Amino acid sequence: MAKSSFFFLCFFAGQILYAQSWFTTGQNADLMLSGVDFNNTGGANRFNHPNGLASDGTRLLVCDRFNNRILVWNALPTAWDTPPDLVLGQPDFTSNNPGTGKHQLNWAGNASLATTGKLAVADTENDRILLWQTFPTSNGQQADVALNLGNLSPAGNPLTYGWPWGVWTDGTRLAVVATTGSAILFWNSFPTVDDAKPDYVVKLPQFGTPRNISTDGSTYFFVGDHNAKVNGTPGTFFWNAYPTAANQPYDFYRDEWIKGVKLPGEKLVAGGLSSIYLWDNLPTTAGHAPNLVLKPPMYKNGDGVDVLWAGGRLFVNNYNGNNVLVFNGLPDNAGQLPDFALGSPTIYAQTLDSIHYIQNPVLASDGTRLVATSDFDRTIHIWNTIPIHSGQKSDQQIKVSPGVDIWANAVHGSTMVVAGRKAVSVWTDLSQISATPSFQFINNIGTATFTDLRGVALDAQFFYLADNNGKIYGWKGMPVSAATNPDFVIDNPGTQYGFLHSNGEYLCATKPEPPAAVYIYRVTDLAAGNTTPFKTIGNNMAFQMNQPSQAMIFGQSLAIACRGGHSVYLFDNLADAGSLNHVVTLGQPFATSHEAGIGINRLFMPASLLYLDNSIWVGEFKFSSRILKFSPGSTTDVSNIDANAPTVLVYPNPIAGDAFTLYFEATHDGVFTLDLFDSKGRLLKFLDAPSLHAGDNYRNRFPLTDTLLPKGILLVRIVSPSGQVWAKVVR
Repeated sequence: MAKSSFFFLCFFAGQILYAQSWFTTGQNADLMLSGVDFNNTGGANRFNHPNGLASDGTRLLVCDRFNNRILVWNALPTAWDTPPDLVLGQPDFTSNNPGTGKHQLNWAGNASLATTGKLAVADTENDRILLWQTFPTSNGQQADVALNLGNLSPAGNPLTYGWPWGVWTDGTRLAVVATTGSAILFWNSFPTVDDAKPDYVVKLPQFGTPRNISTDGSTYFFVGDHNAKVNGTPGTFFWNAYPTAANQPYDFYRDEWIKGVKLPGEKLVAGGLSSIYLWDNLPTTAGHAPNLVLKPPMYKNGDGVDVLWAGGRLFVNNYNGNNVLVFNGLPDNAGQLPDFALGSPTIYAQTLDSIHYIQNPVLASDGTRLVATSDFDRTIHIWNTIPIHSGQKSDQQIKVSPGVDIWANAVHGSTMVVAGRKAVSVWTDLSQISATPSFQFINNIGTATFTDLRGVALDAQFFYLADNNGKIYGWKGMPVSAATNPDFVIDNPGTQYGFLHSNGEYLCATKPEPPAAVYIYRVTDLAAGNTTPFKTIGNNMAFQMNQPSQAMIFGQSLAIACRGGHSVYLFDNLADAGSLNHVVTLGQPFATSHEAGIGINRLFMPASLLYLDNSIWVGEFKFSSRILKFSPGSTTDVSNIDANAPTVLVYPNPIAGDAFTLYFEATHDGVFTLDLFDSKGRLLKFLDAPSLHAGDNYRNRFPLTDTLLPKGILLVRIVSPSGQVWAKVVR
């Protein structure tokens, strides 16, 4: 830009405070399904995937993972609805926004409470451990110490430590599992300063994604591993004593990921993925089988295995059952049922139904109805009209018949197709969906033999299937019989495809695993027998896609959902796709960040996309599973602005010449993020990321160049270490 040009430097919080017709980086979503609402748990006793338990024998702590909080009972609860006394990570029992301050949590993984009152918490998505030197006594009380795992990796370590799931302390020692980095970190004394280095580390080649810790600090120590590199299944590594040396080998290994606790008399009780186990004596070899195995019908665990024994009761975490099962004594027979369930009125109640939760929603629409299919629940959810408010329950919930495998879906006109594994199921009238499809194709359609179907699309010309054998098959219209051969085959050996999408003009296919890619085909080319992509988008030095799950074109714009990057990338013009200078990012504060979060302007594993009525709908997978609607344009909502934020000064304003200066006074210790955006919310430059102390004055001069800044309005966002957006301007 010419040096004589003028422009205004504005500030925004969450959403840009002016009218416009395109999406903006970091904007708020408008609506949320598969949950209560934004920043709303629904109440103190309404859990959303409890993940970990802790007790000192008197208190009980429950890590309420998707609500970004830890619930605390100062006395052990004796009934399903005993209200908690305290919440950590949130200011009250309603809020559930994620945050990075020491008083906040982002996806609480696990906790450990010593009899001395010292508390350690795995703040998983913030990649840190929070420590309290004395037990907190007020809601949202700030931790005393933060151990940021990324700062603890040794020099030259190719994989930074992060994503802590497991933590244990006895008030003197501390042990932490770094899932990223596949390591267990040990401190010989309870840290009293931020980022204190561990005294030793156990990192073994058999570790895959180690999860959580079980130990008494002396006679046993074991770590569950979701992807152990032993037999290719989840498993658990056992040490017959607390490890005391770097890379100390484990003593034995057992298939299945478990977490447990030793009881008086050398008994051991543990929770596993599908069963609860009791040993009469502490196992010391792989062949030492449990003496009692319980498989209660309501026990649906998954990623939240945990048990504890306190006050003569056995508390068993029930992650996918969404409660904590409680036995009023130690079970003594395989058919024994829990006496009550903390967080649900009966031991059988599924309280996720009360928030209309849908696991792994894959979205589709005929323009009138909204459809979400779930492979986990084997259910098709249909809203007869497009939802207009958060928390709205679907009008129909159809549990499909055995033999209908759900993974991907597609809707065109009145036809709906669901594909998964080796089955394709077709309903010819979306208004008359039932448990049994109109017809099915099993194992093959003509020469298209199914191995693991991962994508399906449907438009006015073609029916498409993507298989994990590296092939995309296309038929002109729906095949009339199982003997109908495909009209074309796209063969990309070794490719494991994500979802497909066709808008009738372009077919989009994704390759989630490295090297990640998005393939775009013109439908007219495919009709002419040309299976060469019209455009391929891959990673480059500036633009990085992490597990792209689905891509779609709407008009001449492109959206890419990146499950591993917790982002949806938008390009207003297809010609600019893959350019960092032209990307708008939903779910992140700026284009190249990739931190997961369950919040109004954050995403956690977005996988499914739908463009409908000028808005983008996003279905999250696995660790959140919300359905979010994002609309272009902005509102005047400034609720994210910190009312106590300091004044931010920019001068000169309007800016003339070749530079401008920013000034503010820090109110927190830590790193501040400063980002510069254009009028469409597209990131232009990271201005700075200074590390400051409370009370420091920040002043910096930024030069302007022709290549850096376009003409027009520019915007600056300043985010404090606590996650607050500062937007006060003095002109």
